[in-house]
Amino acid sequence: MRVTGVPHPLGAPVVGFPVEHGRHPRVTLFDEGFVPVRPLSAALVDSEIVFTWLVREVTAADQRPAERHTVYVSSRQEQPRRHQRLGAYALVFSERGILGTVNSSATRVPGTWALPGGGIDSGESPSEAVLREIYEETGQDTEIDRVLSLESEHWVGRSMAGVLEDFHALRVIYSAVCDNPTDPVVHDVGGSTLRSAWVPLRSWRSLHWTNSSRALLSQFARRHPRSSHAER
Repeated sequence: MRVTGVPHPLGAPVVGFPVEHGRHPRVTLFDEGFVPVRPLSAALVDSEIVFTWLVREVTAADQRPAERHTVYVSSRQEQPRRHQRLGAYALVFSERGILGTVNSSATRVPGTWALPGGGIDSGESPSEAVLREIYEETGQDTEIDRVLSLESEHWVGRSMAGVLEDFHALRVIYSAVCDNPTDPVVHDVGGSTLRSAWVPLRSWRSLHWTNSSRALLSQFARRHPRSSHAER
């Protein structure tokens, strides 16, 4: 993945870099002298995913973003396998609420709620990936509204297969709308999603969400124009 920054939507890029393993894009952007204002796009360009931010120059009042990661401590001498995974996820709104999925036993957090989405396949754009994943996990036909964020998580730990991994997750986050919501159906049976459902916006906080999904809902759920309808 590559990140670029432009000073205004019609301007030429003033900064650009590949996202190095384990590095948060916002930290690298800050070290290059810029602060993200808002995301503009996420696209597949010449077989590479390019995420573009509207940026401004760093000022004396700006603080460098914190670099956080979780480290697994092993009693054995092991070298973790490095793996960077690109994914795309969405906050999906309709008159029935916000779309959520429940993680299956194929994940490390079975029973927790999450936003629909998943890994980006080779040759696939982030928008294509998130629409495919939404349909596979919920059976809903949706339309992307806008790109919301680029999230980064880095940790060292055991995979479900028992492999020690130095894992870096990069997630493109969208908002999307569903004009004709139906009862959700999981098409990708046996995968990471046990079931899915429309959750009334007024009650999403009562459910046990993954940390990343809860943080995104807290930040973006009530900002969407459809949120007032979803609360009814």
